[in-house]
Amino acid sequence: MLKRLFELLGLATMGVGLYLVFSEQSKNSACNATEGKFVGAGMSASCQHVVDAYFGGFVLLAVGLLVVLFGLLATRKAAKRRLTTKHSLASQYHWDDPKTGRTPPS
Repeated sequence: MLKRLFELLGLATMGVGLYLVFSEQSKNSACNATEGKFVGAGMSASCQHVVDAYFGGFVLLAVGLLVVLFGLLATRKAAKRRLTTKHSLASQYHWDDPKTGRTPPS
């Protein structure tokens, strides 16, 4: 149950990240067009708030993806563990006669 909750939280985080990326993309391209291209990694102070939200969207998207991925891996591991058959302890030990190598007659 807790794994499913984390998967839903990861999906919600990815949704918020996608919303931020797509909503800030038009503002980012408009800011780049009006401010011009800077040489190197510089940017103007008026474009800084747009870039912060844009970067935050990518971070939320990546974190949400990791949470969903780990949740799915944990669910898969738990499902594999449920499918394996557990043998009883008595079936693991067979008594063989040391001389003949056969089980004794019953």
